[in-house]
Amino acid sequence: MIADFLRDPRGFMRGSPRGPRRFRRGPIFFSAVLAFCGLAAVAYAQEERLKPALGALERGDHVQAIDTLRPLAAEGIVEAQYLLALSLESAPEPQRNLAAARDWYLRAAQAGHPAAQNNLGAMHYDGRGAAKDLAEALRWYRLAASQDHPEAQTNLGLMYGLGQGVARDAAEMARWLQKAAAAGFARAQAQLARLYLDGEGVAQNPGEAARLFGLAAAQGHEWAQYYLASLLQKGHGVERNLEAAHEWYLKAAERGHRPSMAELAKIYEMGLGAPADEARAKLWRERAEGQK
Repeated sequence: MIADFLRDPRGFMRGSPRGPRRFRRGPIFFSAVLAFCGLAAVAYAQEERLKPALGALERGDHVQAIDTLRPLAAEGIVEAQYLLALSLESAPEPQRNLAAARDWYLRAAQAGHPAAQNNLGAMHYDGRGAAKDLAEALRWYRLAASQDHPEAQTNLGLMYGLGQGVARDAAEMARWLQKAAAAGFARAQAQLARLYLDGEGVAQNPGEAARLFGLAAAQGHEWAQYYLASLLQKGHGVERNLEAAHEWYLKAAERGHRPSMAELAKIYEMGLGAPADEARAKLWRERAEGQK
């Protein structure tokens, strides 16, 4: 899984893995042949046939989703192949089957499905259900990124930043992150913000860093919330606002973010942006220490 570039104040890399697959309802993808031929009725009929599986995935019923999708995937419906792979990868045991997931991702990816290409790239990057192969990961990420898939653009950018499967190139990393960030992808916004903060691959710009951290923080990205709070606390790139810093640290801490818990303990201890409260300081200090 690709480690993100967000670092804590002590400077070491913070890993933010790609994470388990979660079903997110997005636009239904059909093969380019259907789109090219203008067979709207066929596309609509396929989408109707996928509805029971989509409903099952939304409910977390992987057994029904897999049973419903298998015959549709076997017919060559690309979206069904992708959804079946997603179900097989993310299902709990004993339904999980990573090798089969890889095979169905491959079929959909070869048909040009960008999310399948991204997920197949991730399997090769992780060595999960597929041979660990950074060159293959890079290839599939690039194909999906060229179709404006923001997660693939982020993954591709981070491979350039880490120099994995390709020569390290901070400017190219920033370029791909900018594309994904512009599409509203929180993880890319947070990563790009860090680059602007450090001047890595882009001209240093604390104001732009604060803006991007704010966009990602508003989407619940914990590290972005942490960094935004830190900038607000210091007045770096943004007007100093201790009360707002407290609120962002609190949001991240409530989501289990340990460094934010530690900062929150200091706030309650010293009364910076919130009334001093030794009981709350002790509570958050203990929570932070409990996560070490």
